[in-house]
Amino acid sequence: MSLGNRGLFVLLGVVSAVTFGCGGGGGGGGGGGRPATAEPTKAATPSPTPTSTTVSVTPTPVGPTQVPTALPTGSAIPVGSRPLSAGDTFSYSGTSLEAFLYHGATPNPSGTIATVVTQHVIDEGTASFYGANPYDFLTTETDAQQSPSKTITITTNTYYNTGPYTGSQTGFYTYGYSSSDSTGQIITDVIGSVGYNGGVPNGLVDILPEKAQQTWTNTEAQTLDESESDGFTSGRAYNANGTYVEHDSYPQGSQFTPQPTPLAATIAENADGSGTYNVPLLGPPNTTLTYSAPSNGIITIVASVPDGSGGTSTQQFTVNTWYALPLYTEQDREDGALTLPAACNVPAQFGTEGNGVEQKLTRVDTVIGTIDYFDQITYVVGGYAVCVSMSDVTYLFYDYTGQGNEPPVGVSFSGGDTPLETITFTSTLGLQSTSVSGAYRLDAEHPEVAAQRLAFARTSFLAAVERRRFERQHRLFQHIRSLQSERSHR
Repeated sequence: MSLGNRGLFVLLGVVSAVTFGCGGGGGGGGGGGRPATAEPTKAATPSPTPTSTTVSVTPTPVGPTQVPTALPTGSAIPVGSRPLSAGDTFSYSGTSLEAFLYHGATPNPSGTIATVVTQHVIDEGTASFYGANPYDFLTTETDAQQSPSKTITITTNTYYNTGPYTGSQTGFYTYGYSSSDSTGQIITDVIGSVGYNGGVPNGLVDILPEKAQQTWTNTEAQTLDESESDGFTSGRAYNANGTYVEHDSYPQGSQFTPQPTPLAATIAENADGSGTYNVPLLGPPNTTLTYSAPSNGIITIVASVPDGSGGTSTQQFTVNTWYALPLYTEQDREDGALTLPAACNVPAQFGTEGNGVEQKLTRVDTVIGTIDYFDQITYVVGGYAVCVSMSDVTYLFYDYTGQGNEPPVGVSFSGGDTPLETITFTSTLGLQSTSVSGAYRLDAEHPEVAAQRLAFARTSFLAAVERRRFERQHRLFQHIRSLQSERSHR
């Protein structure tokens, strides 16, 4: 079965037999594909141009919603001294907005979620973190969702330290973070091979002395572990090039003791875009979805589904290529002196301009079916991160959550330039107050001072992005649980 640029197919299955067919047809092609957006930074990033071997159009990256006003090119505000030490505190406040746009119906259903965010940060001094002894910054965050009303508290420990960079420059590195919230979700991120290794940095978040137009990049090497209060766990290990292997565990609910063995799922993604997803949609035994690397603009998907009699039913489908390689790219840059956006709402005592440190990430997950664009600018004034503006846009081409109208499995796929859903998450936080002591200079002898400058921005926002990715996977867990319950009552 072949599907065009707007094609959509739905995987169906029952215990005794498996049927495959076209589902919904994309609502008559409504939605017009991804929204046309322009990169609002100083150097535009063009969309990839289709060639004769591909019919895909990669969605255009979306930058921060608050566009900074640049001062003369090459200028930078000198980094001065700040009296910071362990026990210092910092308070931030701002807003975030999450917007959803579904492309499978006409008109396109959409929605937004607005949240008021407050953060209280304290420098905890040094701490042990996976064999290292970096500085620990403890952030307590309160997210007050406006409608429907809901409040979540998030506690995050972020770990930073200094290290060598090139020549006489000093690098400031993150070792990762551990974050937990009031719903019972826990995320731990451990950066791999932190430092400047053979000319390739990883975990690098800033370079001193700061200099306008200075650039660098990191690899994707890291491990992410997540757990939920209902027993779901996930562990993903990224390689430097963005490939990964993930192992998930889905507890089976039961009133009996001991509990049944948890169901397991495994995802593997390869550098050429191929991969596999072994997941208990109708099992055990598991359903296996195999994704080919793009060939002449086409991705081939092979589904092997248990048929209820000890065998499997295998079907093959194709969708138009919807992504461009590589799997992971990162661009980091010091933008020089920038005027603080009005949305930062920073008190006058912290100034009106700061050095902009910008980070852009692009992640492609060819198995889960997402393209993610992350862009943030941190405004640094004399040692303080006084404001952070962030935008994250995720395009979803595959849906494993059973939200389609074709029960009981309802796994949906789309290809080309027509995602099933677009999720946009934007946020701006501004420094409101500080309480500091000591008289440390902002230099390599006092790493907790320099690390302070980016500690709140990178971790808080990246953790929020990972939290939303895990939420999507958790919906699959809930779908699997409902399928298991339905099967047990037949």
